[in-house]
Amino acid sequence: MLVVTAFGMLDSMKSYIDWEFGVINNFDYKLNMSDEYTEKQYNDIISKYGDNTSQTLGIEFKQSDEIIFKTLTVNDTNGLLQVTNHNRKPFKMQDNGLYITEKMASIYNLNVGDIIKWHVINSDNWYESEIIGLNRDPQNQAFNCTKRFFETTDEQYNADSIYTNIDLSNIKEIAGVNTIQKIDNLKDGMNSMLSMMYALIALLIVVSIILAIVIIYNLGVLSFSEKEYQFATLKVLGFKYKAIKSIFIKQNIWISIIAIIIALPLGNFITDYIFKNAIGDTYDFSAVIKPITYIASSIGTFIVSYIVNQLLARKLKKIDMVSSLKGNE
Repeated sequence: MLVVTAFGMLDSMKSYIDWEFGVINNFDYKLNMSDEYTEKQYNDIISKYGDNTSQTLGIEFKQSDEIIFKTLTVNDTNGLLQVTNHNRKPFKMQDNGLYITEKMASIYNLNVGDIIKWHVINSDNWYESEIIGLNRDPQNQAFNCTKRFFETTDEQYNADSIYTNIDLSNIKEIAGVNTIQKIDNLKDGMNSMLSMMYALIALLIVVSIILAIVIIYNLGVLSFSEKEYQFATLKVLGFKYKAIKSIFIKQNIWISIIAIIIALPLGNFITDYIFKNAIGDTYDFSAVIKPITYIASSIGTFIVSYIVNQLLARKLKKIDMVSSLKGNE
Protein backbone atom coordinates (compact mmCIF):
# COMPACT_ATOMS: atom_id res chain seq x y z
CA MET A 1 0.00 0.00 0.00
CA LEU A 2 2.79 2.42 0.89
CA VAL A 3 4.77 1.63 -2.24
CA VAL A 4 1.71 2.04 -4.49
CA THR A 5 0.95 5.38 -2.81
CA ALA A 6 4.52 6.65 -3.24
CA PHE A 7 4.89 5.65 -6.90
CA GLY A 8 1.23 6.57 -7.53
CA MET A 9 1.93 10.17 -6.49
CA LEU A 10 4.74 10.31 -9.05
CA ASP A 11 2.50 8.82 -11.74
CA SER A 12 -0.26 11.32 -10.91
CA MET A 13 2.06 14.32 -11.12
CA LYS A 14 3.35 13.17 -14.51
CA SER A 15 -0.26 12.64 -15.65
CA TYR A 16 -1.07 16.20 -14.57
CA ILE A 17 1.81 17.57 -16.66
CA ASP A 18 0.70 15.51 -19.66
CA TRP A 19 -2.88 16.73 -19.27
CA GLU A 20 -1.87 20.37 -18.99
CA PHE A 21 0.82 20.47 -21.68
CA GLY A 22 -0.22 17.58 -23.91
CA VAL A 23 -3.95 18.17 -24.15
CA ILE A 24 -5.12 21.58 -22.92
CA ASN A 25 -2.19 23.63 -24.23
CA ASN A 26 -2.27 22.47 -27.83
CA PHE A 27 0.06 25.13 -29.24
CA ASP A 28 3.78 25.66 -29.81
CA TYR A 29 4.01 29.37 -28.99
CA LYS A 30 1.97 31.84 -26.96
CA LEU A 31 2.21 35.59 -27.60
CA ASN A 32 1.31 37.71 -24.57
CA MET A 33 0.08 41.04 -25.91
CA SER A 34 1.14 44.35 -24.39
CA ASP A 35 -1.50 46.44 -22.62
CA GLU A 36 -1.40 49.19 -25.20
CA TYR A 37 -1.03 47.42 -28.54
CA THR A 38 -2.49 49.17 -31.55
CA GLU A 39 -5.06 47.84 -33.96
CA LYS A 40 -2.46 47.84 -36.73
CA GLN A 41 -0.04 45.80 -34.62
CA TYR A 42 -2.80 43.33 -33.79
CA ASN A 43 -3.84 42.96 -37.43
CA ASP A 44 -0.22 42.44 -38.48
CA ILE A 45 0.25 39.72 -35.87
CA ILE A 46 -2.88 37.74 -36.71
CA SER A 47 -2.18 38.03 -40.44
CA LYS A 48 1.25 36.43 -39.89
CA TYR A 49 0.61 33.99 -37.08
CA GLY A 50 -3.13 33.29 -37.18
CA ASP A 51 -6.16 34.65 -35.33
CA ASN A 52 -6.16 32.07 -32.53
CA THR A 53 -6.76 34.37 -29.57
CA SER A 54 -8.10 34.50 -26.04
CA GLN A 55 -8.84 37.08 -23.36
CA THR A 56 -8.82 36.52 -19.61
CA LEU A 57 -11.00 38.87 -17.57
CA GLY A 58 -11.62 39.38 -13.91
CA ILE A 59 -15.32 39.06 -13.15
CA GLU A 60 -17.60 39.04 -10.12
CA PHE A 61 -20.68 36.87 -9.75
CA LYS A 62 -23.39 36.74 -7.13
CA GLN A 63 -23.85 33.64 -5.01
CA SER A 64 -26.74 34.17 -2.58
CA ASP A 65 -25.82 37.44 -0.84
CA GLU A 66 -22.11 37.07 -1.56
CA ILE A 67 -20.15 38.58 -4.44
CA ILE A 68 -17.29 36.31 -5.54
CA PHE A 69 -14.30 37.24 -7.66
CA LYS A 70 -13.23 34.79 -10.38
CA THR A 71 -11.82 34.86 -13.90
CA LEU A 72 -13.48 34.33 -17.25
CA THR A 73 -11.50 33.02 -20.22
CA VAL A 74 -12.96 34.03 -23.55
CA ASN A 75 -11.71 31.35 -25.92
CA ASP A 76 -11.35 31.94 -29.66
CA THR A 77 -8.27 29.76 -30.20
CA ASN A 78 -9.73 27.27 -32.70
CA GLY A 79 -8.58 24.32 -30.60
CA LEU A 80 -5.10 25.57 -29.67
CA LEU A 81 -6.26 26.19 -26.08
CA GLN A 82 -8.62 23.32 -25.41
CA VAL A 83 -11.28 22.69 -22.80
CA THR A 84 -11.64 19.13 -21.54
CA ASN A 85 -14.48 17.11 -20.05
CA HIS A 86 -14.46 14.98 -16.91
CA ASN A 87 -12.43 12.28 -18.66
CA ARG A 88 -9.83 14.81 -19.86
CA LYS A 89 -11.06 14.63 -23.46
CA PRO A 90 -11.26 17.90 -25.47
CA PHE A 91 -14.64 19.16 -26.62
CA LYS A 92 -15.99 22.18 -28.49
CA MET A 93 -17.86 24.80 -26.46
CA GLN A 94 -21.27 26.03 -27.57
CA ASP A 95 -22.08 29.72 -28.06
CA ASN A 96 -25.17 30.11 -25.88
CA GLY A 97 -23.81 30.40 -22.33
CA LEU A 98 -21.03 29.99 -19.80
CA TYR A 99 -18.97 26.93 -18.87
CA ILE A 100 -17.65 26.41 -15.37
CA THR A 101 -14.96 24.04 -14.12
CA GLU A 102 -16.24 21.02 -12.20
CA LYS A 103 -14.39 21.75 -8.96
CA MET A 104 -15.57 25.35 -8.88
CA ALA A 105 -19.14 24.20 -9.54
CA SER A 106 -18.85 21.77 -6.64
CA ILE A 107 -17.45 24.42 -4.28
CA TYR A 108 -20.22 26.94 -5.02
CA ASN A 109 -23.00 24.36 -5.50
CA LEU A 110 -23.64 25.35 -9.11
CA ASN A 111 -25.11 23.06 -11.75
CA VAL A 112 -25.76 23.00 -15.47
CA GLY A 113 -28.91 25.02 -16.15
CA ASP A 114 -28.37 27.48 -13.28
CA ILE A 115 -28.58 31.20 -14.06
CA ILE A 116 -25.82 33.36 -12.57
CA LYS A 117 -25.58 37.13 -12.37
CA TRP A 118 -22.13 38.49 -13.22
CA HIS A 119 -20.20 41.49 -14.43
CA VAL A 120 -16.71 42.33 -15.67
CA ILE A 121 -14.50 44.16 -13.16
CA ASN A 122 -14.60 47.94 -13.77
CA SER A 123 -17.84 47.59 -15.72
CA ASP A 124 -21.26 48.55 -14.41
CA ASN A 125 -23.08 46.18 -16.73
CA TRP A 126 -24.51 43.11 -15.00
CA TYR A 127 -25.57 40.05 -17.00
CA GLU A 128 -27.64 36.98 -16.29
CA SER A 129 -26.26 33.94 -18.09
CA GLU A 130 -26.98 30.23 -18.05
CA ILE A 131 -24.35 27.66 -17.13
CA ILE A 132 -24.56 25.34 -20.15
CA GLY A 133 -21.73 22.93 -19.36
CA LEU A 134 -18.91 21.76 -17.14
CA ASN A 135 -15.25 21.36 -17.99
CA ARG A 136 -12.20 20.23 -16.04
CA ASP A 137 -8.94 22.10 -15.67
CA PRO A 138 -6.12 20.81 -13.45
CA GLN A 139 -4.86 24.23 -12.29
CA ASN A 140 -7.34 26.98 -13.15
CA GLN A 141 -10.84 26.97 -11.67
CA ALA A 142 -12.78 29.58 -13.63
CA PHE A 143 -15.52 30.36 -16.12
CA ASN A 144 -15.08 29.83 -19.86
CA CYS A 145 -17.02 30.93 -22.90
CA THR A 146 -16.66 31.45 -26.63
CA LYS A 147 -15.93 34.79 -28.25
CA ARG A 148 -19.26 34.64 -30.04
CA PHE A 149 -21.13 34.38 -26.73
CA PHE A 150 -19.05 37.15 -25.14
CA GLU A 151 -19.89 39.47 -28.02
CA THR A 152 -23.59 39.12 -27.19
CA THR A 153 -22.86 41.28 -24.12
CA ASP A 154 -22.06 44.98 -24.14
CA GLU A 155 -18.37 44.28 -23.42
CA GLN A 156 -15.61 44.65 -25.97
CA TYR A 157 -13.36 41.71 -26.80
CA ASN A 158 -9.67 42.64 -26.62
CA ALA A 159 -7.38 39.66 -27.08
CA ASP A 160 -4.52 39.49 -24.58
CA SER A 161 -2.99 36.23 -25.90
CA ILE A 162 -2.38 34.81 -29.36
CA TYR A 163 -1.51 31.16 -29.97
CA THR A 164 0.34 29.71 -32.94
CA ASN A 165 2.13 26.62 -34.18
CA ILE A 166 4.38 28.62 -36.49
CA ASP A 167 8.07 28.32 -35.59
CA LEU A 168 9.16 31.50 -33.76
CA SER A 169 12.50 30.21 -32.47
CA ASN A 170 14.45 32.82 -34.45
CA ILE A 171 12.17 35.74 -33.55
CA LYS A 172 13.12 37.68 -30.43
CA GLU A 173 10.70 40.60 -30.57
CA ILE A 174 7.32 41.39 -32.11
CA ALA A 175 5.72 44.82 -32.05
CA GLY A 176 2.74 44.84 -29.68
CA VAL A 177 3.87 41.67 -27.88
CA ASN A 178 5.32 41.64 -24.37
CA THR A 179 6.62 38.08 -24.26
CA ILE A 180 6.92 35.11 -26.61
CA GLN A 181 6.51 31.86 -24.69
CA LYS A 182 7.40 28.48 -26.09
CA ILE A 183 5.33 25.58 -24.82
CA ASP A 184 8.49 23.63 -23.94
CA ASN A 185 9.66 26.50 -21.74
CA LEU A 186 6.30 26.67 -20.01
CA LYS A 187 6.50 22.95 -19.34
CA ASP A 188 10.07 23.25 -18.02
CA GLY A 189 8.95 26.09 -15.76
CA MET A 190 6.16 23.98 -14.34
CA ASN A 191 8.50 21.04 -13.75
CA SER A 192 10.95 23.39 -12.03
CA MET A 193 8.17 24.68 -9.78
CA LEU A 194 7.26 21.10 -8.90
CA SER A 195 10.88 20.01 -8.33
CA MET A 196 10.52 20.26 -4.55
CA MET A 197 7.43 18.07 -4.69
CA TYR A 198 9.29 15.55 -6.83
CA ALA A 199 12.07 15.50 -4.21
CA LEU A 200 9.54 14.83 -1.46
CA ILE A 201 7.93 12.07 -3.53
CA ALA A 202 11.37 10.49 -4.13
CA LEU A 203 12.00 10.57 -0.37
CA LEU A 204 8.59 9.01 0.24
CA ILE A 205 9.40 6.24 -2.26
CA VAL A 206 12.70 5.42 -0.51
CA VAL A 207 11.13 5.50 2.96
CA SER A 208 8.16 3.39 1.85
CA ILE A 209 10.45 0.72 0.37
CA ILE A 210 12.62 0.60 3.50
CA LEU A 211 9.57 0.54 5.76
CA ALA A 212 7.96 -2.19 3.65
CA ILE A 213 11.08 -4.38 3.99
CA VAL A 214 11.23 -3.77 7.76
CA ILE A 215 7.51 -4.49 8.19
CA ILE A 216 7.65 -7.69 6.14
CA TYR A 217 10.72 -8.93 8.02
CA ASN A 218 9.24 -8.15 11.46
CA LEU A 219 5.95 -9.79 10.55
CA GLY A 220 7.88 -12.83 9.34
CA VAL A 221 9.77 -13.04 12.63
CA LEU A 222 6.52 -12.66 14.57
CA SER A 223 4.85 -15.33 12.46
CA PHE A 224 7.75 -17.71 13.04
CA SER A 225 7.76 -17.10 16.80
CA GLU A 226 4.03 -17.74 17.08
CA LYS A 227 4.29 -21.02 15.18
CA GLU A 228 7.50 -22.33 16.72
CA TYR A 229 5.51 -24.68 18.97
CA GLN A 230 3.65 -26.14 15.97
CA PHE A 231 6.89 -26.63 14.05
CA ALA A 232 8.46 -28.35 17.05
CA THR A 233 5.41 -30.64 17.24
CA LEU A 234 5.78 -31.51 13.55
CA LYS A 235 9.46 -32.38 14.10
CA VAL A 236 8.48 -34.67 16.98
CA LEU A 237 5.95 -36.35 14.72
CA GLY A 238 8.72 -37.11 12.24
CA PHE A 239 8.30 -34.41 9.60
CA LYS A 240 11.50 -33.65 7.73
CA TYR A 241 13.02 -30.16 7.49
CA LYS A 242 12.04 -29.71 3.82
CA ALA A 243 8.39 -30.58 4.53
CA ILE A 244 8.17 -28.16 7.45
CA LYS A 245 9.95 -25.47 5.42
CA SER A 246 7.47 -25.95 2.58
CA ILE A 247 4.50 -25.56 4.97
CA PHE A 248 6.02 -22.39 6.49
CA ILE A 249 6.83 -20.73 3.15
CA LYS A 250 3.53 -21.64 1.44
CA GLN A 251 1.53 -20.31 4.36
CA ASN A 252 3.35 -16.96 4.35
CA ILE A 253 3.19 -16.70 0.55
CA TRP A 254 -0.60 -17.06 0.63
CA ILE A 255 -0.77 -14.40 3.34
CA SER A 256 1.38 -12.12 1.15
CA ILE A 257 -0.83 -12.68 -1.90
CA ILE A 258 -4.00 -11.87 0.05
CA ALA A 259 -2.32 -8.79 1.55
CA ILE A 260 -1.23 -7.56 -1.90
CA ILE A 261 -4.76 -7.96 -3.30
CA ILE A 262 -6.17 -5.90 -0.42
CA ALA A 263 -3.38 -3.30 -0.49
CA LEU A 264 -3.51 -2.34 -4.19
CA PRO A 265 -6.93 -0.61 -4.09
CA LEU A 266 -6.05 0.90 -0.70
CA GLY A 267 -2.94 2.47 -2.24
CA ASN A 268 -5.08 3.96 -5.01
CA PHE A 269 -7.60 5.26 -2.47
CA ILE A 270 -4.95 6.97 -0.34
CA THR A 271 -3.26 8.57 -3.36
CA ASP A 272 -6.59 9.83 -4.68
CA TYR A 273 -7.51 11.17 -1.23
CA ILE A 274 -4.22 13.09 -1.00
CA PHE A 275 -4.70 14.81 -4.36
CA LYS A 276 -8.36 15.61 -3.77
CA ASN A 277 -8.01 17.00 -0.27
CA ALA A 278 -4.47 18.31 0.14
CA ILE A 279 -3.90 20.48 -2.94
CA GLY A 280 -6.45 23.22 -2.29
CA ASP A 281 -9.30 24.62 -4.35
CA THR A 282 -7.16 25.87 -7.23
CA TYR A 283 -6.11 22.45 -8.53
CA ASP A 284 -8.27 19.60 -9.73
CA PHE A 285 -6.62 16.29 -10.51
CA SER A 286 -7.02 12.86 -8.97
CA ALA A 287 -4.90 9.74 -8.76
CA VAL A 288 -3.77 8.27 -12.07
CA ILE A 289 -1.68 5.18 -11.35
CA LYS A 290 -0.09 3.26 -14.19
CA PRO A 291 -0.56 -0.54 -14.37
CA ILE A 292 3.23 -0.97 -14.19
CA THR A 293 3.15 0.64 -10.73
CA TYR A 294 0.71 -1.99 -9.45
CA ILE A 295 2.70 -4.77 -11.09
CA ALA A 296 6.09 -3.57 -9.83
CA SER A 297 4.75 -2.96 -6.30
CA SER A 298 3.17 -6.42 -6.20
CA ILE A 299 6.23 -8.23 -7.57
CA GLY A 300 8.60 -6.25 -5.33
CA THR A 301 6.55 -6.98 -2.22
CA PHE A 302 6.24 -10.65 -3.15
CA ILE A 303 10.01 -11.00 -3.78
CA VAL A 304 10.89 -9.35 -0.46
CA SER A 305 8.38 -11.57 1.33
CA TYR A 306 9.78 -14.69 -0.35
CA ILE A 307 13.39 -13.79 0.52
CA VAL A 308 12.46 -13.04 4.14
CA ASN A 309 10.64 -16.37 4.38
CA GLN A 310 13.66 -18.21 2.98
CA LEU A 311 15.92 -16.56 5.56
CA LEU A 312 13.56 -17.30 8.44
CA ALA A 313 13.08 -20.88 7.28
CA ARG A 314 16.71 -21.55 8.20
CA LYS A 315 15.72 -21.17 11.83
CA LEU A 316 13.61 -24.30 11.51
CA LYS A 317 16.81 -26.37 11.72
CA LYS A 318 17.70 -24.75 15.05
CA ILE A 319 14.39 -25.34 16.82
CA ASP A 320 14.97 -27.03 20.18
CA MET A 321 12.00 -29.39 20.36
CA VAL A 322 12.18 -29.90 24.14
CA SER A 323 12.43 -26.22 25.12
CA SER A 324 9.80 -25.19 22.55
CA LEU A 325 7.28 -27.73 23.75
CA LYS A 326 7.97 -27.05 27.42
CA GLY A 327 7.92 -23.30 26.86
CA ASN A 328 4.45 -23.50 25.39
CA GLU A 329 3.19 -25.46 28.38
